[in-house]
Amino acid sequence: MPLLAVNHHYFRSSSTGRGIYPTTPKALAGEVEQLRRRWRLGDQADIMQHCHGGGTVDPVCILTFDDGLKEQMRALALLDSLGVTAMYFVPTAPLLHRMVLDVHKLHMIRSRLSDMELAADLQQRFNFESYEFDDQLLAVQYRYDEPVSRKVKYFLNFVLDPSSRAKWTSLRFVEIFGSERAASEALYLSADDLKVLARGHSLGTHAHAHVPLAGLTVGQMQGEIEQSLDLLERLSGQRPLGISYPFGGKSAVSESVFAMAQSCGLKYGFTMERGVNFDGGGSPMSLNRIDVNDVHEWVDKVLVG
Repeated sequence: MPLLAVNHHYFRSSSTGRGIYPTTPKALAGEVEQLRRRWRLGDQADIMQHCHGGGTVDPVCILTFDDGLKEQMRALALLDSLGVTAMYFVPTAPLLHRMVLDVHKLHMIRSRLSDMELAADLQQRFNFESYEFDDQLLAVQYRYDEPVSRKVKYFLNFVLDPSSRAKWTSLRFVEIFGSERAASEALYLSADDLKVLARGHSLGTHAHAHVPLAGLTVGQMQGEIEQSLDLLERLSGQRPLGISYPFGGKSAVSESVFAMAQSCGLKYGFTMERGVNFDGGGSPMSLNRIDVNDVHEWVDKVLVG
């Protein structure tokens, strides 16, 4: 059974034009219509059947949403009206600490400040321009960003040590947006939202603090996954079966990450390696997935293994 997974993040009626690029209601409805021409839109049971046997042989597409954003409940309502389900992968640090994740602080900061301004700030504080970037890696990791944007995002996500990154993003975030707690409560799903997702068997984990798991020690990696699973089970009443790895690209995942996810009891895991998943084509812990912006390229790629 060929399995295509399409990933989304923000769901809003309009874009800031920088930093935050949402899927709009009109675009999501159009995407569903486009995909339905070639794919049956499925659910978690179809993922499990693809990974562990059974089910039908017809091509199945799974819609996914990362980051546990409150606005995704509106996507849930729209998809419900269209007779479609999706999987929602939730990071748990915001639920526990009423914080805004660094990745979202950066998105929000970039919605107000240009990447040239951010690069100048990073140069002044961290000698940003002295770092030797791998342009080929950046082009894969951030395929829809301009060169300076790729460097800013990679530097903050993968180069700066966690302590320096946290201090910098928190300082700039509070300068621009004020109370982090208030921002967190408005931005992320609530415990009641998690229960809704769990009842529909649509809840997965996005680990705890949304950090690249491949860069952690074995103990830290285990803590990131198990803490998220324990908290999601406690808040929703259901222990997730699947994970979407934060960032999901080659810099963020590894065979060690896949093995750890499986040892924590998870049954499948989504990366951001682009492609259709074919039976016998790989581990259930390292499933391919495409970005919503790639749908037009992949909607007809059903018969090519």
